[in-house]
Amino acid sequence: MPRPRLAVTARSMRWTTSPVSPRRIPLAVHLHRGTMKRPGLLATFLMGFLPAATVGAYSLNTAVRWGDNPYVIDVITGPFQTHFGLNNASIMTIARSALQSWQNSGVRFNTNIEFHDTTPNASDLEIEAKTCCDGDCSGNSCLGRSSYIFLSDNCSIDIYMNTGVASAYSDNGTQTFDLQSIFTHEFGHCLGLTHPSTSSPEAVMHQGNYAFGAYPKRFPREDDKLGGQHAQYIADYPVRVRARTGGGWTQVGTTSGSVGVATQTDGWSLVTFENDSNQDYTSRISYVGIDPSGTVGPTCTSTDYAFDGVAVSENPGGGFAAAFRSSNDTGAIYVYRGVYGSLAGCFWGGSPQLTTMTSHRRPSLAYDAASGRLVMAFIEMGTGKLRVSTSTSAGTWTNPTQINGEWTDTSVGIDCGYWAPAGANRCFLTFPASNGEHQLRIAEGYITAAGTFMYLGTHVTAGWTLNVASDVQIVNGNRLEIIHASTNNTRDAYMYIRDCASGTCTDSNFPIERKTFVGGSISSAKLVTAAP
Repeated sequence: MPRPRLAVTARSMRWTTSPVSPRRIPLAVHLHRGTMKRPGLLATFLMGFLPAATVGAYSLNTAVRWGDNPYVIDVITGPFQTHFGLNNASIMTIARSALQSWQNSGVRFNTNIEFHDTTPNASDLEIEAKTCCDGDCSGNSCLGRSSYIFLSDNCSIDIYMNTGVASAYSDNGTQTFDLQSIFTHEFGHCLGLTHPSTSSPEAVMHQGNYAFGAYPKRFPREDDKLGGQHAQYIADYPVRVRARTGGGWTQVGTTSGSVGVATQTDGWSLVTFENDSNQDYTSRISYVGIDPSGTVGPTCTSTDYAFDGVAVSENPGGGFAAAFRSSNDTGAIYVYRGVYGSLAGCFWGGSPQLTTMTSHRRPSLAYDAASGRLVMAFIEMGTGKLRVSTSTSAGTWTNPTQINGEWTDTSVGIDCGYWAPAGANRCFLTFPASNGEHQLRIAEGYITAAGTFMYLGTHVTAGWTLNVASDVQIVNGNRLEIIHASTNNTRDAYMYIRDCASGTCTDSNFPIERKTFVGGSISSAKLVTAAP
């Protein structure tokens, strides 16, 4: 049996011969049940009649930028329950997180996006599960198919259960074919992307060899990002900051990636983010210092390029430390040390240190005062496993510790400090589960004298979150405050509280007065979000 693959979509600019099975696939459009807002012309067209552009390895359909407001995505959940055994909430979260993967890479939409699990008055994009071959897919070679409607931004996605490899599907990366990865690929077509002519086989939009190393491709890479931003828009979400305990918000910049904030014991805070001020598909690193009175200093921008945001924490040797992922597909992690903010500007010593570690997403930093070490959490390239490494002020990093097989598809929040229930310092990491439920998880551990992270266990909360960067702060030694993203259509930022002051931990979850599109951050004094 040929290897199952993602079907060539109606976005191709020509008749296409499959590299797996040599059958010609007609460039047709089709509708599923339900009502499209603008049905367009229900016929077969050669896509050469559509306005198109070529960017890097992609041919783009420039006529399908999402424009309806709201842009309604209808997920027909019943067939997913029948074919894949997923409950309603799981399949909705998988769909949301798949599209969020594109937003995490800096792709912006000029419209509000709404997901529904029942067809509203009209929808722009429909998603349905089928088996091979109860639709347009024939043989045992399809995993998914997307089609759009001529002269409109309407699209439809079919996710196929291949009966010949039914046991090879999962929602948590344990099997060859990861459902969220398939969704992410098909959303790429609905955004306007074809299969790239040349790219890494790990690229989300690469056709063939979809089961690359058995690790799900939930992460758009450099060429995916470039193509997606050209097909839609470059993200420029306002970065806003306020006191952690409340008050007014102040915009300090715009970004396309996740944000970071840290506060020193002297009261100075530093906000870090990617800066796309030129809207040129590149992201430099910006810093903004805030003095103890709340006065905001100027924005300082380095000459380094980042992908997916910038993290920040106190630095063992003084000032702040910042960590970021390289802008290319190596995923190399760099760390700046000795960054200082002031009302006159910013200062940082020397060049960023290239570590030996790599990450799919932005790494995260914390300072552990008990060991005097900088602590970094990251998602290891290739395996996707959650790992922790520590460093002294000298800059030497320990061999990363794997966190009990945990893996996730978003940047990890981390904080270290005194934890009264344990009577000792602890480090807490926050991240969504890797499966369809995406429940918020809290891993606990501590740093040994040798700098090794010792894992103690994971608490599974009752909160659900998207694959948007979360962050955690230890408050008063007995309370965790976690900023994370909701799974609703309004994209509200939520604060999850784990309060252990009474000796028995209690959990609560409530929205704050801002949204978060690519992640938020929290420190002992400040709260930061990035959203329109």
